[in-house]
Amino acid sequence: MNNFFINELQRRGRIIIGIMLSIIIILPIIFFIGTMMETDSYGRTLLGEDRYNARVNDSYLYTFGLFGCLLLLVIPAILFIKKYIDNYRQFIITLSEKDMEKLVKNNDNAPFYEKFMPPYIVKGDAVCFFTNLQQTTIAFKNITNIHVSQTHYRGYSATVKIQTAQETYRFRLSGNVLKVLNLVDEALQSNPQITVNKNWNVV
Repeated sequence: MNNFFINELQRRGRIIIGIMLSIIIILPIIFFIGTMMETDSYGRTLLGEDRYNARVNDSYLYTFGLFGCLLLLVIPAILFIKKYIDNYRQFIITLSEKDMEKLVKNNDNAPFYEKFMPPYIVKGDAVCFFTNLQQTTIAFKNITNIHVSQTHYRGYSATVKIQTAQETYRFRLSGNVLKVLNLVDEALQSNPQITVNKNWNVV
C-alpha cells in the first residue's frame, strides 16, 4: 500500500513538473510566432530590408530572453516540488499498515488538489503537518487544547489552533470539513483530555 501511494505521489509530481516544462517551451514559441506574424503583416516592402531583418533578429533575441527568464523562474519551482514530494515520500515509508490505511481513507475524501499530498498525516499517536518544506510533528499526548474557527467564504476554510504546554501552533485547512473532523477525532481518541471549543462544527 505504501508503494502504491508513493508511486501516485511521484506521478503527480511528474505531471506538475511536466506542465511547468511545457510552459517554458510553449510561451516563447507563441511569443515568437506572434512577433513574426506581426512583422510579416507589415512586409519587407513597407518596412524595408534592414528594418525587416532587424525585427526578425529582435524576435529571436526576445524569444531567447523570455525562455531564459522563464527558466530562471521554473527551475527553482521544480527543485522545490521535487524536495516537497521527497519529504512526503520519506515520511510515508515509515508508516505502519494501520496508519497507511487511515491515510488512504483520508485521501479518498480529499479535494483533487490535495490528492496524495495531504496537509497532515497521522502517525501513531502523533500528527505531522506539512507546510512548504517544513514538517511539524506534534504528539497528541502533548496537546491540551484544539480550537477550530471556520469560514465558508468562497469555499470552506478552517484555522486550527493547537495548544501544547510549550507552544501554540496554527494551521489552515481548506477544501472540506472532513479533514478537520478527522484531526479532532484522532486527537481525542489518542488523548481524551484534550479540550475542543464547543459547537465548532455548527454552521
